[in-house]
Amino acid sequence: MPLIKIISDREIPDSFFSPRRTEVPPETVGKIISDVRSRGDEALREYSEQFDKFNPPEFEIKKDIIVECEARLKKQNQKLYSALCLSRDLGIKFALKQKECFSDFESEISPGLFTGQKNIAVERAGLYIPAGRFPLVSSVVMCTAPAKAAGVKEIIMCTPPKKNPEGKFFADMNITAAAGICGVDRLFAAGGAQAVAAMAYGTETIPKVNVIAGPGNKFVTAAKKAVYGDVGIDIPAGPSEVLIISDGSGSPEWTAADMLAQAEHDTAAQAVLITTDREFARKTEAALEKMLEEKLPEDSAARQSLPANGFIIIAENLERAAEIADKKAPEHLELAMNPGKERDKLTAGLRNYGSLFIGHKSAEVLGDYAAGLNHTLPTAGAAAFTGGLSVRHFMKTVTTLRCGEKPDDDLRGWKESIAAAETLAVSEGLTGHSLAAGLRKSGD
Repeated sequence: MPLIKIISDREIPDSFFSPRRTEVPPETVGKIISDVRSRGDEALREYSEQFDKFNPPEFEIKKDIIVECEARLKKQNQKLYSALCLSRDLGIKFALKQKECFSDFESEISPGLFTGQKNIAVERAGLYIPAGRFPLVSSVVMCTAPAKAAGVKEIIMCTPPKKNPEGKFFADMNITAAAGICGVDRLFAAGGAQAVAAMAYGTETIPKVNVIAGPGNKFVTAAKKAVYGDVGIDIPAGPSEVLIISDGSGSPEWTAADMLAQAEHDTAAQAVLITTDREFARKTEAALEKMLEEKLPEDSAARQSLPANGFIIIAENLERAAEIADKKAPEHLELAMNPGKERDKLTAGLRNYGSLFIGHKSAEVLGDYAAGLNHTLPTAGAAAFTGGLSVRHFMKTVTTLRCGEKPDDDLRGWKESIAAAETLAVSEGLTGHSLAAGLRKSGD
């Protein structure tokens, strides 16, 4: 079986454009959510023992433990500590720039009618950070930065419990340290769908939140979907994706490495290269095979995800490549091209992607870790209608209406609108509505 499928743009199967999700039936997590909602900590402990094989003596990780973990990381792994601090600082800086786009205003849109909007941060955000085979320490930064920038009053975080030989640390130590570095207010050793339920409805220990954000497996994703409406959520996660458009310039090794970076996430991940250069396609395939053989571990998920889901597509031209990319709406989209008019044209014209990486130096891995961008992005075609995690997920935009009240105010617009409101209410048969408008119109 070849490592990766190489096809022409005319041979792309319809399934390539179909949403790729690893969903579980709602009833799979329904009982967990119901139990935690009704029995609180008691149910949380039972599920912790069942799924995580560890029931910590207490769910909340105390401040002194967080401080100790942060100090240990700084002493034992200064390089990682500094990288997290840089990622945090850039993430906050970028998220604050995002927030600047959410302006408050009041405008007189018609004489006597003053309409406006306000952007208000939610009071409490709940973040979920996985800690399985690959504890996602970087996701602590990605989830906290937009919440902090938005102005959330309290940020709580849940991460699966984990035994430690010392007997006093009940979660992954690097994640615990990152929580301290990023200023998480309260940290809890609780994982899976049960943690999502705890944050959605509250238990004796874990407080109820307004919004839940953060990555997780298919059970966490199913739980987030199930509680949506009682709380807000960010983006339902699916298998990771990268699509690279190349004109044949640049390095086949760089391209192959970027594909492997996504393919190693899990066996359902998808790495795709679309190129107009057949020789570049051949060289990239060779680089993939060599790196996989020499650099990646034997149990790397890429060994399964590349032959199962990966593609190298030979496109007739760059316009066709862009057309495929927009239809696919990938999580990560790279333009592996030199500067110039062709790249500028694609940059301006492409519409559907979670995050766009422009030029050979703009490696997608920078977006994953330390460029300010958020790595929590839409998958499974969702980039056609939404963007990635940002300050907007932790803010609500509310509207205001104020009408002229001073004796010398021009009320022509108000009079037109109140008359129109009465007419529309009458047409819908809503007597109370028509009275509310009519009485004001007549001044009674």
